[in-house]
Amino acid sequence: MKPPDTRRWFSAPPERQPLATGAPVTQPPTLKHTLPPEPAAAPAPERASKRLLNAAQAASPRPTHAPLRPGDEDFLHAVRAAQQLEPRRAPRLALWLMAVAITLAALWAATTRVEQITRAEGRVIPETREQVISSLEGGLLAELLVREGEAVRAGQPLLRIDPTRAESSQNEGAARRLALLATTARLQAEVQGREPSFPAELKDQPRLVAMETEAFQARRRLLEEAVGANRQSIALVGKELAVAEDMAQRGLMSEVEVVRLRRQINDMQQQMLERRNRFRQDASTELLRVQGELAQLDEQMVAREDAVRRTVVNSPVDGLVKNIRQHTLGGVISPGAPILEIVPRSEHLLVEMRLKPADVGFVRIGQAAEVKLSAYDYNLYGGLSGTVESISPDALGEAERPPNAPDATWFRALVRIQTNHLRSADQVLPVIPGMTATVEVNTGERTVLEFVLRPLLKAREAFRER
Repeated sequence: MKPPDTRRWFSAPPERQPLATGAPVTQPPTLKHTLPPEPAAAPAPERASKRLLNAAQAASPRPTHAPLRPGDEDFLHAVRAAQQLEPRRAPRLALWLMAVAITLAALWAATTRVEQITRAEGRVIPETREQVISSLEGGLLAELLVREGEAVRAGQPLLRIDPTRAESSQNEGAARRLALLATTARLQAEVQGREPSFPAELKDQPRLVAMETEAFQARRRLLEEAVGANRQSIALVGKELAVAEDMAQRGLMSEVEVVRLRRQINDMQQQMLERRNRFRQDASTELLRVQGELAQLDEQMVAREDAVRRTVVNSPVDGLVKNIRQHTLGGVISPGAPILEIVPRSEHLLVEMRLKPADVGFVRIGQAAEVKLSAYDYNLYGGLSGTVESISPDALGEAERPPNAPDATWFRALVRIQTNHLRSADQVLPVIPGMTATVEVNTGERTVLEFVLRPLLKAREAFRER
């Protein structure tokens, strides 16, 4: 079979012939063209390739052409020329390279893991929390002994409160105690039936000793007078009994009268004994009451003496004075009201971080943390390494929220840092309580692919909302 002559496909288009409107075209019109001159003989390999191409074209079925429309014949030569061009290799190679690159990128994203962190704001605090200084009883400020920012030592006086009220209460209690001691000595003497013996504490209180001695003598005198009256009555009845017994022996008086007089003497003796016992019983009861009051007063004196000592307010720890709230001498200090604060000097510092409720579920005690102080450039000086030490068991409410904290609910977490300074090339930068910081807690790892797909997963959840 003779291969078709393709040279005629690149000939110039024929002149357009008008077509009858509405006449069906069953086959393409015959094109008149001129053939270009025969090219020079090609080398043997090139002629062989052309023969193979011509044979393949001859073996392939010819396409069935649809009826031509007006104007189609102008484009036939360009279409047939394009059919003879072989496809270029560069676009196909580019597509293969892109596919390989995408596959490698997907594998890298699926296998490469990156750290996942939780970021929160915080501030540096001492391990020993800030000490708020106040007065239990309050009073008038007599003297302020420190200034804002001054370094103080533990036990150093910070201020003095007017001791008038405390000393007056102490003196009143001391006087009452001495009086009770004197009364106790007198009552003990009355109970035991001896002369009173006063303790050494009353050596400098002769007036109290004299008063209680006089009271003892007066009470004993009354007792003796009552007992003496009974004795006289008993003596008279005894004489009457003697006469009655003599007359009864002679038969001049009945024995009944003698028995009556004897019973009367016994009753009077019993009354005298009961009077003495009642005196001692009353003294014993009074002694118990006074001793109880004395014991109660001794407990009160401990508190009153402590109140006098607390009129001088001392620093509980070494630290710096902060936030003095009362400067006016003679100003009123309310009981329990804050007067000033002491920031302890501690070698161990903590960072208090405020965790959001959405992050607290991923933070665990013992996780590593990186602290970036806002006072020092992290790119120049780096940060501090730390460990999460504690997490509050519940969210903090309005009362526990710091003044500058946002209104949202948050959890308190403490991070213990390893050092209290940063080192640069030529200096040591101290970390001071109160500095603000950004804390990054390493909460785990995830792949790059998970990070890339996360927005898509969130978008899918968003489409489900009403």
